[in-house]
Amino acid sequence: MKAHLVQIVEADGRKLKRVIFETEQEAARVAGCLRELKSTRRFPGLLDQAGRKLEVEFVAGPVASQRRRADHAAVADFFVDLYAGQAVTAVDPAGLALAKAVDTALEKLCSAAWINAGEAERLAALARDWQPRQVWLGHEYIDPIARNFVIADQRALAIDIEALWPNQPLGLGLAKAALRWLSISPDTVFESVLQRSGRDLKRQYPWVSLCFTAVYFAQKLDQNKPGHIRIEALTRVGRLQKP
Repeated sequence: MKAHLVQIVEADGRKLKRVIFETEQEAARVAGCLRELKSTRRFPGLLDQAGRKLEVEFVAGPVASQRRRADHAAVADFFVDLYAGQAVTAVDPAGLALAKAVDTALEKLCSAAWINAGEAERLAALARDWQPRQVWLGHEYIDPIARNFVIADQRALAIDIEALWPNQPLGLGLAKAALRWLSISPDTVFESVLQRSGRDLKRQYPWVSLCFTAVYFAQKLDQNKPGHIRIEALTRVGRLQKP
């Protein structure tokens, strides 16, 4: 459940979006992300920050639709701009929360009988084998479901600013989009990112995607939302494709 309040208000003759967060730290986190990502032109502009309150530009337009192929392409282009257009940091993944969470997530799925012990062991071994020597961290948009994008002039803008997080393994957002609805191949996104920035995110994506999928499904168990679990998206990992 979201712990913030969203209001659409008018000020000085224009419409804007006001978000009141539970804490000042949350507001500062999102404001920092918006400032860092301003040059991408993929998020509403930050207008004001005061304590727990942020005000940003109101973005008008239709939200993305799973049924419109052009919207899939627009969101894929969004991720290219996001991943190629920001400063990133390379770290050893061993200390990341994602690396530590995947084993716990697999154990939880096994205990709930979504996978058996052999499958849990296979996936845990894959996570260890696929863990790269270094992982690129940066700002991520972690809830890229279709309704969280507005399509304006064939460009996708991310309107759920609360879903912006810094210091995340890049590819997390794309992994969720691909799991939930996006039909464009992640490889297509990463090839464009490589051409534009020289940054090869394709190498870390199999590990990021595997860890994300396991952790996401375990979270859905905790939230009592088993309808979001498509276990075949996890059990097919590594059986045909290699990183």
